Amino acid sequence: MAELELLVWLHPSMQIPFKFESKEHPFKVNPNSAIVDLMDDCEQVFEDASKKVGANMELQINVLWNVKDHKKALNPNDKVGQHFSSGETFGVYGDLLPLRHDEVPKSEEDKIPVTILTGFLGSGKTTLLNYILQEQSEKKLAIIENEFGEISIDDALLQQDKLHMAEQIIVMDNGCMCCTIRGDLENGLQEVLAKVHAGGTIDGIIIETTGMADPVPIVRTFMSNANLTSELRLDAVVSMADAKHIVARLDDEVEEGKVNEAYQQVAFADKIILNKLDLVTPDQAIVVKDRIRAINKYAKVLPAVHGRVRVHELTNIRAHDMCNFVNEDIDKEAEANLGEFEHDGAHGGHDSHGDAHGHDANCTEDHGHGGHGDGGHSGHGGTAGHGAGHGHGSKGANRHDARVNSFSIVREGEILPRRLSAWMQQLGQLAPERGTIFRIKAILAVKGHPYKHVFHAVMDVSDEDDAGPWQEGEKKISKIVFIGKSMDQAFLREGFQSIFE
Repeated sequence: MAELELLVWLHPSMQIPFKFESKEHPFKVNPNSAIVDLMDDCEQVFEDASKKVGANMELQINVLWNVKDHKKALNPNDKVGQHFSSGETFGVYGDLLPLRHDEVPKSEEDKIPVTILTGFLGSGKTTLLNYILQEQSEKKLAIIENEFGEISIDDALLQQDKLHMAEQIIVMDNGCMCCTIRGDLENGLQEVLAKVHAGGTIDGIIIETTGMADPVPIVRTFMSNANLTSELRLDAVVSMADAKHIVARLDDEVEEGKVNEAYQQVAFADKIILNKLDLVTPDQAIVVKDRIRAINKYAKVLPAVHGRVRVHELTNIRAHDMCNFVNEDIDKEAEANLGEFEHDGAHGGHDSHGDAHGHDANCTEDHGHGGHGDGGHSGHGGTAGHGAGHGHGSKGANRHDARVNSFSIVREGEILPRRLSAWMQQLGQLAPERGTIFRIKAILAVKGHPYKHVFHAVMDVSDEDDAGPWQEGEKKISKIVFIGKSMDQAFLREGFQSIFE
């Protein structure tokens, strides 16, 4: 079928700021193409013409018609041949805008890494933070601290050298990060970015939370705010655990509808520093490690005294970079190397520990973050909010473990997309008796999809992306990790198996 030759007429009310000669821009159009395609072609021609004369404008067409019948706006989905013959003119009207310069999105490697440093009161976060600043003096790190009350306690407790070692310190003294509106944290991060935009250099950001902080809302901030994630990447949640007192904190009774923050800090950690090992015996350290491992199988546990660990263990972890999931053995239980506790004499005596600030009595925000969306493949919800109290059942092979725990499933084969979507929706609406899912990490082999599909969810916020392609001859193996509380493992395993062809 012969192409149609058409001319464009730009409605004069748009007040084009440069001379556009229609005869210099004829259109050759396939009569079977859609009106919307003609709109796209016209917008591109207009943009090219504006660039040529330095006007740098773009046209967003809202209405297109045949000038022979100016009373009839055309359906964008109709075929051009239904309304035009060769030699006719189409009129257009729309918005004139300055030409947008589409920036190439930053790769994850080029974004500023953000580490969340959490841990219960007195676990040694402040000591670790000072150590990081000393050991990475060549790095320009920004610190966001979280304080309670009108007076910043850490200003008195921390080494004053820290004020000189850190490139930028922002103290948020209006409440706990998990209690106040997340805008406070976002504002702090934007303040750091403003310094970068003004020509400054920041190599990394560390968020030091109060001991009573639940890390989930902070993680949620990063997973749900595109303005932040375009320039920042959440590198990891690092949790400090006091070897002498962590078990007691895990056993603390909590009010109904609230969470045990110590559990949250362990369950959502990507790395756990088992600190103050010089205050416990080897047998006690083993008990503590086993208790931590029962909650979180996959976070690496680092032994420490005075927070001294190899600094490279705390940088470039990329625990929340979905494209890096394919480089991790997410199904392999991380083993702790606790042998160093027998050599704590090399670390010297045990000094006092910071983090002496408490929870603000005026903080009325409930620490339970229940309620989740209905999910779906494009973003499933968590489960029935994590506000319920944490029971501590005996160790055993019960189907329902009242404690926070974790498990993984590995399966070879291909997943049917429709079944995957339905299952994700089911997880988002999980009945309370099936347990609470805190976190999911997955690498999935979806039928007909050439790439490894990665999925990451933290409570009610999720994200998914494609990682590297499946190589020729590579086995299609899917892996999924669950971290949660009272999870019905048999139900979740059966559901995962059911989505394969």
